[in-house]
Amino acid sequence: MSEKFSRDPLRGMRDFYPEDLRETYWILSVVEEIAEIYGYEEYDTPVLEPIEIFAAKSSEELVNEQSFIVEKKKGKKLILRPEITPSLARMIALKGQELKKPIRWFSVPKCYRYERPQRGRLREFRQINYDILGEDSLYAELEMFNIIVDLLTNFGATSEQFQIYYNNRRFIDAISETLLGIPQEKMPLVYKVLDKSDKMDEEEFEKYVIDAFQDEYIVQGIFKLRDATSLEELLDMFEEIPEKFYTTEGYRELIKLERLIKETGLNEYCSFQSGIVRGLDYYTGTVFEVFDTGEENRRAIFGGGRYDDLLSLFSDEQLSGIGFGMGVLVLTLFLKTYNLIPASIYDKDYTDTIYVAAINEDVATYAIDIARQIRDEEFPCIVDYRFKSLKSQLSKANELGIFLTIIVGPKELSEGKVTIKNMFTEEQITVYQEDL
Repeated sequence: MSEKFSRDPLRGMRDFYPEDLRETYWILSVVEEIAEIYGYEEYDTPVLEPIEIFAAKSSEELVNEQSFIVEKKKGKKLILRPEITPSLARMIALKGQELKKPIRWFSVPKCYRYERPQRGRLREFRQINYDILGEDSLYAELEMFNIIVDLLTNFGATSEQFQIYYNNRRFIDAISETLLGIPQEKMPLVYKVLDKSDKMDEEEFEKYVIDAFQDEYIVQGIFKLRDATSLEELLDMFEEIPEKFYTTEGYRELIKLERLIKETGLNEYCSFQSGIVRGLDYYTGTVFEVFDTGEENRRAIFGGGRYDDLLSLFSDEQLSGIGFGMGVLVLTLFLKTYNLIPASIYDKDYTDTIYVAAINEDVATYAIDIARQIRDEEFPCIVDYRFKSLKSQLSKANELGIFLTIIVGPKELSEGKVTIKNMFTEEQITVYQEDL
């Protein structure tokens, strides 16, 4: 006997059976509903892109260690999109002034990352994205936070189950440069260190910070940045703060955002965390991560932030944007943790479907004609081509939860009629085909 191929999908990939897709599409229906009420339009991009557009602004780790690279002839490299924001920037730069600002777009693309599969992480995954571009004010941040709150609460989640933790990269710049004396060219290292803080144990993280900065004062400052859960707590950790710090753009933005959050009542869902920086290099201002705050899975489930310079890769146009990306799988696991997915979505609903029971093969073409007539009236219809006994077919219709069954036998064929059976009351009538 010849060797059989493996029936499993590739590592980090998954099959979607009909019930899995029903789950996914139910979730995406809520995503689309939120997009609709906020005025967002759907877009998509090619799966393959030039590697350069990701290497320039995404993290080095993402491109060099966590991406699928395709080599063309003559050494040119392409990348299977690991995320979609650089592609979004390319699309917008292509149309430039043709697009009316601000641009409110959303997408649910498949993305690919070559990383170790684990709970909530696969190598092929759908990612929900909402972005607004061409709106410089902090009100765009409020819109993103409101979208997140409306999306998760529409599923039934509460503020006890999730929180939006926010920070500002320009604020981190101000702390690092003004209070810690870290030069601007070392800021990417600051972001990298803080982003890795929740991925290491205490001893490992301390060694990592010491190796990175070789300065005790800076090392202690990085620990302060990692640990503070309010702006007041963070600033109280420093003995002396020069007046110029309070005039920095980052500080002023953060203070204003905190005020707007309180004024709009979002403080129930949003709070400051100084260790939030996000790992992608293109973020420039506000950054945020949404955490599952329950005991079972206390971790970041998705995040996003503001990017001011992404379009500069493709054009001279200055266009600021803010958005977030959320894996459908991670969202699904979050909803399952709190039993927020109705059990009813996993079974196909056949109550509006009409079942055609063909008694034998002699009536097959007549049954198909009847089914076509039913579908022309926009009713779902299925025909059993196995020509089992009528009892067996009626049992199958009952099993599916069918409401109406059309019985087609030799007698019906000879008279140009059909028998209609109500599966709930068991009443049945015989009518001419044209009277269906």
